[in-house]
Amino acid sequence: MSPGARPRTRWLLAALAAAAVALPFLVVDFPPLADLPQHAAQVRLLGEALGRGGEVPGEEASLYRVQWATPYSLVYVLFGAGRLLAGLAGAGSVTAGPVLGARLAMLLVALAWVAAIHGLAQRRGRSAAAAMVASVLVFHHALGWGFASFLVGWPVFVAWFLRVERDPAPPGRRGREALALFALAVLLYLAHALWWAAGLLWLGLDGLRRRRQWRALWPRAVAVAPVVAVAALWFLRLSATSFSTPPLWIAPAQRLDPGWWVEAAFGLLKGGAETLAFAVLLAWLLLAAWGSRRRLRESTDLRLALLAALFVGCALLLPDKFTNTIEFNTRWLSPGLAVLLLAAPPLRVPAGLRRGGAALVVAGYCLVVAVVWQRVERVELSGLPQALGALPDAPRVLGLDLLRESRWLDNRPFLQTFAWSQVVAGGTLNFSFADFPPSLVVYDPPRDAPWTGGLEWFPERLRDGDLAHFDHLVVGAPPGVHARLAQRDRLEARTRAGLWRLYAVRSGPP
Repeated sequence: MSPGARPRTRWLLAALAAAAVALPFLVVDFPPLADLPQHAAQVRLLGEALGRGGEVPGEEASLYRVQWATPYSLVYVLFGAGRLLAGLAGAGSVTAGPVLGARLAMLLVALAWVAAIHGLAQRRGRSAAAAMVASVLVFHHALGWGFASFLVGWPVFVAWFLRVERDPAPPGRRGREALALFALAVLLYLAHALWWAAGLLWLGLDGLRRRRQWRALWPRAVAVAPVVAVAALWFLRLSATSFSTPPLWIAPAQRLDPGWWVEAAFGLLKGGAETLAFAVLLAWLLLAAWGSRRRLRESTDLRLALLAALFVGCALLLPDKFTNTIEFNTRWLSPGLAVLLLAAPPLRVPAGLRRGGAALVVAGYCLVVAVVWQRVERVELSGLPQALGALPDAPRVLGLDLLRESRWLDNRPFLQTFAWSQVVAGGTLNFSFADFPPSLVVYDPPRDAPWTGGLEWFPERLRDGDLAHFDHLVVGAPPGVHARLAQRDRLEARTRAGLWRLYAVRSGPP
């Protein structure tokens, strides 16, 4: 859709994109997003820490502390809303209740991501067809890893960007402007520390652009100063914990390889679908530039182009890991490409062809994701509902991902799958996000686990003595491994079908 077309058409295209993106979340019970169950478990722990959960007996609630000022808490508003909606729908099965609530929460996150793209296009007068095509970028590795806090920061940043782009308010309205910017600064900080840093950087760049208006810009500095102070105190506290790690670059020369760009932009699916999708996006950009080559500067949104360059530059230059945060650089490429698609001139083709092509791209790609997710749930998550349904209340669960990889998905999609046990039945886990210092709900005091650490990443490090600290195992493994586990004297198989099974730990000497 070209800039200036009817709002009704723009809304229709945005709704079609949202419906396509929602499809994969509607056809599975367990979206294969690595950290999703840990995020859902945080909501349960929040209820226990506040003393109104009533779901786990004993003294566990007294072990938790809520960190309201952590810059990763905003997304739990959506997780709480999802759990509330699922509660209204009633229980009845393992896949209802909290599990359904977690799925609804991630659906809301994905829809907010898409709404931000289309809202940005509308406010900047950019092509809604380009916004449709950019919507496929929500299915990238940050979603696959389940980086819910980072994902929810994107729509907040878009609101921040649009507010900063406004001209400074006249003297009589500067207080209102400062209050609005302060509210957005708080939301941006609570969404994710990285988005807060990006927001401050963009505010500084905008200040340099308006340096001749410095007298009108002081309310902005006043508005963000309190949040800057809180963020500085938080970072100082975090830097004193084990969460703070030095920057790590892994083969930076690979960032010039075309395959790296495909993986960094998507990185969710195995196979050729992502390469094809990336080629379509690249072709869209090249055709848009070629069609307006005689008026390229006038047809391009230079502010959006600068923002896209900032994000792409972060993907190319930042370390792969920093402060215990993986994908530190590549998580910026998908927002960068989405903004670049909006910044580019509209395709010089008939409107119907442009809109139809965009709808075909987003619908086709989302359909591929939906089919893959269904296949993963049917095969690689088989047995999980039965294992969760056989759990007692408040178990002490040791989770092992012996599958490691998926045939159809990139990275480690089953890394935290065992945490669904805490979502469904409460209790404790060998690893919880409550062990992470920046989480919303943390152990207080921090746990000094007597079992082998890092078993969620390295299950082969399990020692027989570790079993003494748990009463159940939730294990994802090939059938041959399950056959060997079932023969161990210390373990009693409670479920016997599928790749995910439940084992009870018998008491006794190792």
